[in-house]
Amino acid sequence: MGQESIRLSYAEKNSQGLYEMTARPLEAVEDDIFELIKKGIEKRIISPILQAGLKTVIRSTDLLSISFKPIKTTEYCDVYARGEVLTCGHTISLERIFIKGLNFFTIRLAIYRQNENGVWAMALKPAYMSEEEFLYLFQDAIRKGVFSKVFITALLTLL
Repeated sequence: MGQESIRLSYAEKNSQGLYEMTARPLEAVEDDIFELIKKGIEKRIISPILQAGLKTVIRSTDLLSISFKPIKTTEYCDVYARGEVLTCGHTISLERIFIKGLNFFTIRLAIYRQNENGVWAMALKPAYMSEEEFLYLFQDAIRKGVFSKVFITALLTLL
């Protein structure tokens, strides 16, 4: 039996009223991420094995406090924390960002790939990964302060 995989992406309504995947990083506030996970559990999209893995990761990982100093600044946002995993030549990251134009913090799931000049650039496509890779990514994100203590506590209660 093969490993389960996860796809995390945006779907937006098109002009015909149908939902279609869009090519951009997934950005959501922690409350929305919590609701996505909750619905995923209720609809059995998130497997019991992944739920158990998330519980184990949360209980066994020291939570870093949220940083008040950005690690990277761009025209669009300030990046405050980043957890990442390297898979299939891509880096998939969970980042705590401050979107300047909207004036709020959000969590971004993004894929970066190295271009021909050796520079890592964001790829505009959905993130696909195995459940095991997701657990490694989630653990690194916790370790590096991507999520608030409130979110992690609520998520542990949900699981």
